[in-house]
Amino acid sequence: METSFIPFFAIIAVLIIAFLFASLPQVNHKTRYRVLYAIAIIMLLAVIPISEYMAGGIQNSSNNYLLVLIFDIAVGYFCMYIAALLKFNVLKRKNQALENALTEKQQENVAILLEHQNEKQQALRQRELEWLAGKIKMFTEEEQKAILASACAFAEHGLIITPSITIQLKDTCSQQDIMYFVCSTFFNMGKKRSDIVSFLSQVFPLYFPAGESVLAKKMPGLEKVKERREKENQSK
Repeated sequence: METSFIPFFAIIAVLIIAFLFASLPQVNHKTRYRVLYAIAIIMLLAVIPISEYMAGGIQNSSNNYLLVLIFDIAVGYFCMYIAALLKFNVLKRKNQALENALTEKQQENVAILLEHQNEKQQALRQRELEWLAGKIKMFTEEEQKAILASACAFAEHGLIITPSITIQLKDTCSQQDIMYFVCSTFFNMGKKRSDIVSFLSQVFPLYFPAGESVLAKKMPGLEKVKERREKENQSK
């Protein structure tokens, strides 16, 4: 029995050392799982010398012999299992750190992209509103301010605000002209046709007294508006 106890206690000592080493916070995970892998390999290879050592003791029973060998193998595989868990945790942390870094980078890229898009949209709105302002010079100054105020609210917030004054009919500005000016401005901003119809009907009620349904049929399409705008730009 004494001969079998020596390797048995040695294996227990190795198991305790492995446990303590695996729980040391001062040692990084990579070193811990590497050392545990080494201990596991040593324990599995130790089967041969332990077997020879115990075979030399005639007082050892076959039960003690098998018990020590099985325990040695079990400890070896257990150390290997703990090492694998530590390695998995290391890889998991690395992947998590990489995902976090990618997420932060993506968020930064999205923020930059949105900021760039907002700047482009703001510049586009400003350019189109200035173009519209240049087209409605035939109205009085008060009417121009009212039209542009409604146009700004519609361009920036999608709100249709009826002017505080009624926009009067002008001989130098036909119904077709008003539709062209407004449609060209807001089509370029990506506004919906139905929303533009509502804007025209509410901001220029004297120009479109028949209502939105009739106006929707009269209003030119995107292609015709673009074609007229291009011809106008080419003639400059």
